Amino acid sequence: MKISIIIPTYNEEEYLPKLLESIKSQDFTDYEVIVADAQSNDNTREIAKEYGCVVVEGGLPGIGRNNGAKAAKGEILLFLDSDLELTENYLTNVIEEFEADGLGIAITQMTPLSEKKRDKYLHDLANWFMIAVENIKPHGAGCYGIISRKELHDECNGFDEDLSFGEDTDYIERLAEISEFKVLRNAKIGVSTRRLEEEGLYTLLKQYGKSTVNDFRGKRTTAEELGYGFGHGSNAEDYEFSHNPIEALDSVDMERIAEKSRNRMIKDRINKFKDREPEENELIEVQVNENETTLIGVDSESMKNLERPEDESLLLDSGEDSDNALITLEDAIAETGRKRIFYSICGEGMGHAIRSSVILEHLTKKYDVYIFSSERAYEFLAQKFDNVFEIGGFNTVYENNVVRTKKTFFKAMKANPTNLKDGYNVLYKQYKKVKPNIIISDFENYSSMLSKLMNIPLISLDNIHMLTQCEYDYPPNHRIDMLTAKAVCKSYILRPKRHIITSFFHPPLKHPHMTALYPPVLRKEIMELKPEKGDHVLVYQTAESSINLMEELKKLDDKFIVYGFNKDEVDGNLTYRSFNEEQIFEDMRTAKAIIVNGGFTMISEAIYLKKPIYSTPAHKNFEQILNGFYVEKLGFGEYHDELKVEEIEAFLNNLDVYQANLDKVEPWDNTAILEDLDLSIEKYSRLD
Repeated sequence: MKISIIIPTYNEEEYLPKLLESIKSQDFTDYEVIVADAQSNDNTREIAKEYGCVVVEGGLPGIGRNNGAKAAKGEILLFLDSDLELTENYLTNVIEEFEADGLGIAITQMTPLSEKKRDKYLHDLANWFMIAVENIKPHGAGCYGIISRKELHDECNGFDEDLSFGEDTDYIERLAEISEFKVLRNAKIGVSTRRLEEEGLYTLLKQYGKSTVNDFRGKRTTAEELGYGFGHGSNAEDYEFSHNPIEALDSVDMERIAEKSRNRMIKDRINKFKDREPEENELIEVQVNENETTLIGVDSESMKNLERPEDESLLLDSGEDSDNALITLEDAIAETGRKRIFYSICGEGMGHAIRSSVILEHLTKKYDVYIFSSERAYEFLAQKFDNVFEIGGFNTVYENNVVRTKKTFFKAMKANPTNLKDGYNVLYKQYKKVKPNIIISDFENYSSMLSKLMNIPLISLDNIHMLTQCEYDYPPNHRIDMLTAKAVCKSYILRPKRHIITSFFHPPLKHPHMTALYPPVLRKEIMELKPEKGDHVLVYQTAESSINLMEELKKLDDKFIVYGFNKDEVDGNLTYRSFNEEQIFEDMRTAKAIIVNGGFTMISEAIYLKKPIYSTPAHKNFEQILNGFYVEKLGFGEYHDELKVEEIEAFLNNLDVYQANLDKVEPWDNTAILEDLDLSIEKYSRLD
């Protein structure tokens, strides 16, 4: 079902039939009507049932709307007050504009159900005001057609039931933080003037005037403060306003609003590019076999759409016919100021650090970036960048290529108090000095804590959150490993503004409005390699259990270049090498196949270089298990629980099949993910 229309009611037998008749007369028919009734003692419920409405228990004001949304089956929710009437083609106009503009929350303009010139003028003025401030302060006075996506409503926990007044504006503001907001231009709703007639123009202007001024100050207004009652004819407001008059916005208020408006106009243009639809993030389709295809790489059509103009600046279309309709991203960054970014990186392994080094080379050219990491990642990044700070980190305990869960837990419990104190203190001290506009985390949890405690917007950029943000297949015997990994992910990064995920496979996204999926980030050195098929197999293993395997490999006719044992020697057909970045690049370039665990970076680079992969993930490391599983599923190699020489020999005899699948992979680069990150930084950064 497309749309669920939700109407809270209390003793509305006079007005409800008119609204239901106007709904019934619409050309658009893919809807349901839910009436959330607050124990009316008139015929409201009977009228709703006569018109075929779903009737649920209600309450005023937010409770009824939330109860209606819980019962809703539509993907879009339309909240209406009972004294409204839909104009001709209202539903069609709402759906078309809402979907065409990719909105998450919207309101419609008002037209009075009155012929008085005064009423028409006042409602035109209200429409003008809402449009004028839509880029400054998403706003809605009264529930005169609020449209939202049900998934966003659920994500934001609906209307705040504790608010006695202004719950509609609060709702709009919260959804506008994570999606696009607009006052729809093509749909107008008929609004009753009963409150205007009952309470008078002066009273209503005082009520909504004071509420609006307080909204711009960031202050919530209660019904008691306004003398506002949900019945009609109350005189309490006269006393209230005589004792609490509206205070005009002072120069500080006006300056803050003006600054926010200027930045929001820039951000509004940037927002046009923020949440690309999933099909624009799709990967290349690869024929795995006669009956099955899969996805890898950046879609070529999308890459055409993402190509930069000749001046190599991204053009942002404001959608307006004006001399300033097109601006560059660089202009936007200059306009809103050089942002200060905290970039925090997980210190376990080197994959996070390698990916982040590529991202940081890009970001440090245009932003002030402060980098936080631990252990080897800290040492690696400190050699490449300024402003790198060491914090504590969490590390998994491995024994013989098996994750030791209990030892990992007890190690964390022992080290965490010190790491938490030291790590958070480092971040907090820098926060006090720098006042960052935004935090980016590559699976590092102390920065996520800082984000929540200090209310700093957070972007998550990693490959790990594939586990929580996507729908994917996995080996059914690893369900417990999957649940454990997802629990860790959810505790590490708490409610970021945006998830940017890298992956060499492309499962469906759970929340495409806040999540984007891109191919793996590649080092420049990898992209510059010209792969050749040599006569050796590259082996990258560090587990102690691999020592016995080395003796078994000597029985095969193939040559093996082995990394991970920290030595340089030749032993028959085995050539051991200590880690050297330039040398391993060359050995990868000329390898005929690669034997690795389940590490994301090595597998991704092997796919880019079109090298068949034999993957043996660490036991109980679900992220590695998933990587190995998809290597085999995509037809790029094999996934095994153990390193066995018989299986390696069979793998090497089947390289032509895997090579044929890899040869269909289109090359990709980092353009799309870097553009998304720049745009997300400009959209979500906290204003100074």
